[in-house]
Amino acid sequence: MFNRSEIMKAAHRYAQAYKGRDWSYPFLLAAGLKAAWAEAKSGTTPAQRRAEAIRAEIDGLKFKSFNVNIGPRRRALEAALSSIAA
Repeated sequence: MFNRSEIMKAAHRYAQAYKGRDWSYPFLLAAGLKAAWAEAKSGTTPAQRRAEAIRAEIDGLKFKSFNVNIGPRRRALEAALSSIAA
């Protein structure tokens, strides 16, 4: 089933990441719990989520200005993606 301890730890990490903002800690913890449960229920592993994030970043490179050299960044992202898949 679900590891509730890990879900609570993820929620606290989320709340600590946004600590010091205008929001109260209980609000941040609630938002963190919502995000942590959604992540746990999605059924994806951290490696799958990282691969999806890399693919999205590679896809976003096509929207960069023509003045930006995307070649080195694209190669680095593709190398990171292939190391995750391997």
